[in-house]
Amino acid sequence: MTSFLSGRWLSALALLAALFFAMMCAGFALTPDPVRGHNRPAQFDANDARERLVRILGDETPHPVDSAAEDAVRDNLLREIAALGFEPEVRDTFACRPQPRGPLVDCARVRNIVFSLGPESAPAVLAAAHYDSVVAGPGASDDGIGVSVWLEIAAMLSREQLSRRVIFLFSDGEEPGLLGAYAFGSSDPLMASVESLVNLEARGSRGPAIFFESNQPNADAVAAFSRAPRPIANSVMADIYALLSNSSDVTALTRPGLDVLNIALLDGLEDYHTPQDTIASQDLRSVQHMGDIALGVIRRLAGERDPDVDASLVYTDIASRAFVAAPSWAAQAVLAICIFVAGLAFWRGGAAGRWSALAAPLVAIIVAGATAFCVGFVLSALRPGAEYGFAHPEPARAWCILSALLGAVLSLWWLRGGRSPAQTVNAAMLWFAGFGAALSLLVTGASILFVIPAALFVLGAVAALAWKPAGVIGAWLAALAALIIWAPMLSLIELALGFEAPFALALIAALTILPWLGLLAQVRGEGRWRGLVALAALGLAVSAVLSYVAPSISEARPRALNITYFVNTSDREARVLAGSAERQLPGTLVGAFRAERILPGDRYDTWAAPAPVEEIAPPLLEDIVVSRENGERIVRGRLIMNGAYRAILRMPMAAAPMRARVNGVLTNFAETGGEPGEFMNLACQGRACDGAMVEIALGADETQPWYVIGQFPGRTMAASDLFRARRGPTATPIQAGDGATTLSRFAPR
Repeated sequence: MTSFLSGRWLSALALLAALFFAMMCAGFALTPDPVRGHNRPAQFDANDARERLVRILGDETPHPVDSAAEDAVRDNLLREIAALGFEPEVRDTFACRPQPRGPLVDCARVRNIVFSLGPESAPAVLAAAHYDSVVAGPGASDDGIGVSVWLEIAAMLSREQLSRRVIFLFSDGEEPGLLGAYAFGSSDPLMASVESLVNLEARGSRGPAIFFESNQPNADAVAAFSRAPRPIANSVMADIYALLSNSSDVTALTRPGLDVLNIALLDGLEDYHTPQDTIASQDLRSVQHMGDIALGVIRRLAGERDPDVDASLVYTDIASRAFVAAPSWAAQAVLAICIFVAGLAFWRGGAAGRWSALAAPLVAIIVAGATAFCVGFVLSALRPGAEYGFAHPEPARAWCILSALLGAVLSLWWLRGGRSPAQTVNAAMLWFAGFGAALSLLVTGASILFVIPAALFVLGAVAALAWKPAGVIGAWLAALAALIIWAPMLSLIELALGFEAPFALALIAALTILPWLGLLAQVRGEGRWRGLVALAALGLAVSAVLSYVAPSISEARPRALNITYFVNTSDREARVLAGSAERQLPGTLVGAFRAERILPGDRYDTWAAPAPVEEIAPPLLEDIVVSRENGERIVRGRLIMNGAYRAILRMPMAAAPMRARVNGVLTNFAETGGEPGEFMNLACQGRACDGAMVEIALGADETQPWYVIGQFPGRTMAASDLFRARRGPTATPIQAGDGATTLSRFAPR
């Protein structure tokens, strides 16, 4: 008993507890500052921005592209711009964009709003946001926050002397496929003068504004962001984002040589693209933070000439209070030096316990990742389809962190790390710098997260040659730097990715703890580790059980669930649909649905319940004429929407679709992407689609059937209304929302 409760044991326990709570609460370091009660003339005023947004959104009716509700929002927006003394222009065009991540072309009539200030003949900075919303939500944060922030900044910049022109673009049709940005970037003459792009977005309704995407080489963009107040960014997040399937208007606007800063909110995912994305749910502190950052960036870009530095930088904030950046080659060179010095210090530490000390950090990493993977696998098996970390993320965060702590104490117990603590310190930093160098070869931006702690350790090790205590001081400073840099990043990764890959979060936590491994061994000494192992395992088990029993959805954080009436008008069959069968249904709906494949070409099952057929006039391709021209089969027809908001023409790949022309706009199916499937899709949304002339060029005489899918958002049907009443407050519509969908089959001959 005395062994477990010794001073060293308690000190080690206190250190583990401190690391646990620091990582659990690291997100608080990123919380935006309170809204200022008084703003200096040069400061952004969040309250003014909010008041403008209230006037623009009016009754907060959702306003998707080319809808009557969007007309009202656009009129309000134009009045606000004119009241600031600007003369806005509406660029009205019909646009079609091939989607690079799927076999789909999206089309709609878009009305971009453009105005500018500053010297007209000078190179320009493009300040962008979109003003359309999804069908299901009013878009107060996505992207009302961007619109309102830019309006407040425009009012401020109008009183300042600028070196570069600032063009404000409020794009339309972002939600269905970046259509307005695509039209502006590909054909608007103003785009030719643009040297820099700052885009404001939101994937939630609160939290800090994060600089998450840039261009390469990125030196000019990073320099513009470097003086932002409360900066939050790191280059590894930008590198990871580039690998994901997500997109924003930047995707359609970017081009080689354009300096890019994409800034967004990530917290409050439960409000994203839902009816909860209202002004009431938007955190005014987040508006202020985004405004402060955007104002600082745009002043830097518009107040100076483009330095046009051709260099790639790696960068990170330090607890949102400081910002550091360095050339990527320099960071990698410093890491290489750190590996050499840490390896030398490790070897000079003597042969006693050398190899067990070297193995301990690697064992800690492996145990952390494997433990979190196993816990996540078991929870997913016990609760299939449930997002166990969504409504209550704290237990899941806890067992991810405790997996890393368990790996640390297990490795020290198994490999007797307390017998050679100095060697373990050196070995841990050798592995830390080595992991950084290896990761930077795959994800260049990762090097900056490793180089600062590793450099502090090396400086201490070198200074210890003349003054021995410097080695201990350097090790502690390195460990503290790792915690300050890495723990908030753990919070950002959780916001961005959730708990779909808990082993990744555990590995990040393990890397955060790695520089502490030897220090933990020094604090504990040669005493027994079993008690600490038992406590870490017990904490992990308790948090895993809490993850299992905690509801995955709640009224505060409802899950996304559309209730849709579906009718196959050709086969006279109907269903009520309740989203993907890969996700768990609310308890009130369990047992009422079964998994089915609904649409031709679907790759996943949908929850479906039989329903009586109710009459809905589907969208159709009428007046079809098929001809052969220049060796190609040409299908022409007129699209009749019959009240649908969106129609999707689904044609078999076997027919070799080549090109399409909708309302006179030509698009090439070869420019679409994604995994090859059975069908190519051509979608049109909004009022301009009714009566649209469609022309499709095919390379083969395939006679398989074609389909038209019609979407009627908000359409109420008796069968689906019964299930909506049972959905309950823990589920909410999303994207296109509730409504009706039709499927019609035809053969163009």
